[in-house]
Amino acid sequence: MNALHIVVAGAGGNTGSHLLPHLARLNAVRRLTLVDPDVYETGNLGVQNIDALDVGRAKAAAQAEKLLRIREDLEVTAFEERIEDVPRGLLRCDLFVSCLDSRRARQHLNEIAWRLGTPWIDCGVLGSQGLVRVNAYVTEDDAPCLECSWSAGKGGDYSLLEQEYLCAAGYDADFPSMASSALGGLAASLLAIEIEKFLQGDGANGLASRQLVFDAGHRVIQLTAERRNPWCRFDHRTWTLEPLPWNPAAVTVREALSVLGSLQVDGHHFVSELVCPGCGARRNVARLNRPLARCAACKRRMVTAGFGSIERLEHGFAGLFLYRTLAEAGIREGDILSNGSCHRLVAGAA
Repeated sequence: MNALHIVVAGAGGNTGSHLLPHLARLNAVRRLTLVDPDVYETGNLGVQNIDALDVGRAKAAAQAEKLLRIREDLEVTAFEERIEDVPRGLLRCDLFVSCLDSRRARQHLNEIAWRLGTPWIDCGVLGSQGLVRVNAYVTEDDAPCLECSWSAGKGGDYSLLEQEYLCAAGYDADFPSMASSALGGLAASLLAIEIEKFLQGDGANGLASRQLVFDAGHRVIQLTAERRNPWCRFDHRTWTLEPLPWNPAAVTVREALSVLGSLQVDGHHFVSELVCPGCGARRNVARLNRPLARCAACKRRMVTAGFGSIERLEHGFAGLFLYRTLAEAGIREGDILSNGSCHRLVAGAA
């Protein structure tokens, strides 16, 4: 496969920072898109592939510069935001690679990959037990997705999905993986090997619909097959996209509704009021809930208040949104607009 475009989510973390140099050295890879919302801190120096000059910089931007020092001809795009906040049309690629650290983020990427009909490889590490996990998914009929293996009920994957852990600064964080630089490097190498197999079209020896777990402490490898769960909560649908030649800054919500009938950006809600669960501060808004707003006083993530969240805009319920441009309502070029029956890609002015 030539001119491969890979999107790496969680590109600047413990695994991602070690993986990117491997990808830059694969000749068939011509384009890399890096997605990571975080900034490097001093504590990252011990476990991530960075140096002191990177501290205080956005992870995606810092890694993009490193890649171009390895290969000047590489096309690199960096998004300093969460994978779910990047317009999905800008994420169309040949392969997704996940170096994410939370169930919620992985769930978002699973959905994005299936909607776009794109295979993806997911990696996780558990430093306390010296474990590395790699899963690969193909968006084919009867193929399993991430959620096919998830369990419900108390203590199950879906209940853990809703848990929120706050670090001292008041930002969301999962339990730390406690992964060393060596374990992150091992995970990155395993990922790079699987990506090379994908590049070579080696489906027989690839990990599609399988999971590899390597116990570094005991030098044990376990390979298991996964199956499509007929009761999976995720619908496994892939979309057919129709281009929509609109400039978001020039088209109003009212004009969009006159063409589409209703307006929805999958994975997001339109919000009119936000409240801080910590101090109770309120904010009136009229836009997509992207990015998630933070309280100016206590830095907690703000949530929708009462009926302040709308999944789909319609003429009778558009309210404050009606005369705003799509851009003012938070819609960007590359977003996919749905009216329930078709999916239109905002492709910019013709």
